Amino acid sequence: MKSRLCLLCLGTILLIGLLSTAAYAGPCRGNGWQPTFVHDLITPDGPYYVMPNGSFVKLQGNWTNHACSLIRSNGVRNSRGFTTCNEYTRIQCGCDAASRSNATCANFLRSKGYR
Repeated sequence: MKSRLCLLCLGTILLIGLLSTAAYAGPCRGNGWQPTFVHDLITPDGPYYVMPNGSFVKLQGNWTNHACSLIRSNGVRNSRGFTTCNEYTRIQCGCDAASRSNATCANFLRSKGYR
C-alpha cells in the first residue's frame, strides 16, 4: 500500500512538471527569429498567438485546440522548429524586460502597457 502511494505521488509530481514545462516559454533574445506565440514573463497569463497584422490573441479554453485553429487559419510566422500544431510550444517564446530586442516581444510588451 505504501509503495503504491509513493508511485502515485511520484507520478503526480512528474505530470505537474511536464505540464508546467509545456506552458513555459523561454525568453526571446535578439531579432533573428519571430515567434508565432508569445508569453508575458513579467505577469504570466497564458500564451498569445501573433496575428498576421501584428495584433495578439490570447489562447482560450484548451490552448492546444485554439492554437491549432489559429495556425490552420493564419499559419505560422517562422517555421523553424515547427512540427505540428499540437506542439505549438516549439514556436513560442516569452517576453520580459530584456526581450525588447525582439520586435515581436517589443510590440507585445507595448500592447500590454509595459514601458
